[in-house]
Amino acid sequence: MDEKQGEGSISDTKAKAENRLKDFAGQAETGAQRALDRGQAAVDRLQAGAGEAVERATTLARQVSTAGTEAAVRAAGVVQDTARETGNQIGQGAAALYQQGARAGGYVGRYTAEQPLAALLIAGAVGYGLAYLIHRR
Repeated sequence: MDEKQGEGSISDTKAKAENRLKDFAGQAETGAQRALDRGQAAVDRLQAGAGEAVERATTLARQVSTAGTEAAVRAAGVVQDTARETGNQIGQGAAALYQQGARAGGYVGRYTAEQPLAALLIAGAVGYGLAYLIHRR
C-alpha cells in the first residue's frame, strides 16, 4: 500500500506541478499581453505626437513662407516709393540746373555785349588753357 500511496503522491505532486505551471504560463501570457498592450498604447501616443509635430512644422513653414512673401512685397513697395521720390528729386534738380544755366547764359550774353574786348580776352585765355591741358598729355 505504501507503493500505491507513493505513486499517488507522485501523481498528485506531478498534477499540482502541472497545474502550477499552467497557472504560471497563464499569468506570464497575461503579463505579456498587458506589456504588449502598454507598448501598443505607447506607440499610438508616439504616432499621435509625431503627427502633431508634422502638423506644427507644416504650419510653421506656411507662416514663415507667408511672412517672407509679405516682407518681399513690402520691400518692393519701399523700393518703388524710393525710386519715385528719387526720380522726382532728380527732375527738380535738373529743372533748377537748367534755370541756372539759362541765367548764366543770359549773364554772359549781357557781359559780352557790354564788354566785347574783355570777353574776347577771357575766351582766348580759356581756349589757350584748354589747349595746353589737352596737348600736355
